[in-house]
Parts: sequence; structure tokens; C-alpha cells
Amino acid sequence: MYIIEHALLNLGKNRGRNILIGIILFAVITSAFIGVAIFNASDTIIEQARIDFDAMVRIRPQMRQAGGAATVGGNETQQLTIEDFHNFADSQYLSGAQIIESGGSRGMGADVTFYLLSPYLLAAFETEMREKGLPDEWMVYRDEASFRRMLAPIDNLREVALTFLVIVLVFGAAIMVLLSAIAIRERKYEIGVLRAMGMKKKKVALCLWIETVIITCICFILGMIAGTVLAQPVSNALWAGDGTISINLGAITVLQILGVSILLASIAGGVAVNQITKYEPIKILMNRN
Repeated sequence: MYIIEHALLNLGKNRGRNILIGIILFAVITSAFIGVAIFNASDTIIEQARIDFDAMVRIRPQMRQAGGAATVGGNETQQLTIEDFHNFADSQYLSGAQIIESGGSRGMGADVTFYLLSPYLLAAFETEMREKGLPDEWMVYRDEASFRRMLAPIDNLREVALTFLVIVLVFGAAIMVLLSAIAIRERKYEIGVLRAMGMKKKKVALCLWIETVIITCICFILGMIAGTVLAQPVSNALWAGDGTISINLGAITVLQILGVSILLASIAGGVAVNQITKYEPIKILMNRN
């Protein structure tokens, strides 16, 4: 209890220094909230898009041009009619189908997409279509190239968010270590007195760590509020696609940032404290000036 009271008392004594540390922490935490929120939102969209895409199936003939006719291995490819496509669409494995006629009644000119109830039903649906008359030279496939093109802007946004987050955390940690080291050196005499009074190194370190954690928690609350407000506008500014990406700061995101914030503060405090606690109290007091 004494350690906590001492930590709270020191926060008031060193108000100016703690405000400076708090400003840095606030900037790092706010930026981290923005980066993690955008990254998680992008990742969720990509995962959901992958699930939806895997449920989309198309068919087309494996053909090459020879003398103006579509052929496979030198044989003319069997063409399908719109009725054939509607017959394929009448399946227990589908949630729906989109059949767009673009070539009259001839299936070669149709744009067809089937929507599976589950991505895992692809093999069963293909077997059913073969039984209904889908020729062997027609392939059942997922349009992976279109999927990659569709998600390219979202993937780029996710990469930008991840890069931004890494840069913020690295530079933030470096600045925190530097400020903490300077702050601890200024409090060298105070630490020497506590050690001379019999306080063990671990308790001195714990007291300093508690001070840092208290500042971190205050900055975390303020940073969460600022990050919540700024995440959506920043996402809109970075987003190159149509519409917007909805940013939601869920409980997982909040806990992730809280953990990272305390970790950064602990690393910064630990590095600085290690520079002081390795000296004996008498040496600290003798070198007061």
C-alpha cells in the first residue's frame, strides 16, 4: 500500500515531466488505436469476402480457337443453352444463381454465377451438374483473379495500417525509453535515499513501474476516445475504393491496445530502472551533484 501511495505522491511532484511522458504516450496510443482498428476492419472484410467468394462458382469451356470454332483437343466444344444453366441452378446445394443472357439462347454467350450454400459443397455440386449433362470439357472454377483484383484496395489499406502501426510502436518505444531514462536519472538521489532507507531494488522498480502504469492508463482512456473519433476519418482518407470501410473498436481491439500500451511502458520503465538499480545507494548519494 505504501508503494502505491508513494507512486501517487511522486506523480504530483514530477508533474511537468509526467505530462511530457503522457503526451508521448497519448500520441502513441491514439495512433496505435487507429492502426489496429483499420487493420482489424480490413482483415475482417477480407476474411468475409473470402468466405463469400469461395461460395461463388462459375463454369466455362476449356477452349481454344481453331478455324473460328471453339475446340478442345481438335473437337468442337459442346455448347450449352440457357435452359441448361437454369437446370443446373435448380439444385439443393445452391442459395441462388445469377444468369445473364448475352448471346441469345446459346449458353456460350451467357454470364453465369452459382452461389453455394457452403464453400464445402463445390464437389457435390459439380458432380450433380455432370449428372445433369455438363460436358467434361467444361470446367467448374472459382475466379481467383477477379477476387484478387476486387480485394487489392483493401489489402493495400491493411498493409498501410500494419506498416503505420509498426513504425508508431518502434519510434514510440524508443522515445519512451529515452524520456524514462532521462527522468530516472533526474531522480537518482531520491532512489538512493529509498535504497539507503532499506527499500529493496524490486520495490523501487515496482514503485517506478506503478507510476508509469498509472500514466499509461490515463493516456489509454484519452487515446481510446481520440482513436475512436479519428479512426473512421483516417480510414476514409486512406481508402481508395468505392464507399467506406466501417471501423468498430471492439473489446478485442481495446484489450490488444491496452496490453501493448502497458508492455511499452514496462519496457521503457524497465530499461531506465535497470540503469539506476545496478548502483549501490552510497554511490548514488555521493554523486548527487
